[in-house]
Amino acid sequence: MLSFPVILIRLTLALVLGGVIGLERELTAHSAGLRTNALVSLGSALFMLISQYGFTDFLALQHVQVDPSRVASYVVAGIGFLGGGAIAFYREQERVKGLTTAAAIWSVAALGLACGAGLIVEALTTTILALIVLVGLRWLECWLHSRHRPQSHKLRIQANAVTGQLLGTITEACTSSGITLQHLEVRTGEAGALVEVACLIPPGVAFAQAVSQVQNLPDVQSIQIDVEHLAQHREE
Repeated sequence: MLSFPVILIRLTLALVLGGVIGLERELTAHSAGLRTNALVSLGSALFMLISQYGFTDFLALQHVQVDPSRVASYVVAGIGFLGGGAIAFYREQERVKGLTTAAAIWSVAALGLACGAGLIVEALTTTILALIVLVGLRWLECWLHSRHRPQSHKLRIQANAVTGQLLGTITEACTSSGITLQHLEVRTGEAGALVEVACLIPPGVAFAQAVSQVQNLPDVQSIQIDVEHLAQHREE
């Protein structure tokens, strides 16, 4: 049986390492933050200590065997329920959010198990590597997405009236330029008509030329463009 100071060191280290991963999640405003990850790591460490040393009194009994790996395997399986709660699918925007946070919770549980088992160097190394993935690779991912992923644009076209020529020109200008139309909505009022167009713009597409083609129509009063990078909505 381990001495209490050694147990305290292992539990404290698990708490700190889990808190470090959770702090990154907290600073980036994710649901499972500092306290969640710290508690997951702490609890996993305690489970491992219980698995290794909590049943030593029963070893003296006949026909009793203790397998420390069984509790660890249940922690690995059980943590999936907590990680699954961090994942959400937004059907309107067709995107998934929370996958990276769920993966971080899963990794933090492994950190706690490692600390509980006394694998201190391995736990420290894993924490450093996890921070490299969460912090360093985020910048690389954003850079790659800004160069290779399409952008979501929303056009608000104010017109005197909605005509077949206007809608036809909007559709033709987008499709001929390689722009994907996602949604088109027409609203009418006393001041005229408002056409809202949601579209995806691949890199290298002459979007300004397509907008200029619509702007030159006689009935068009003004065009407002809202730009939203899809990379910002990736699940983390």
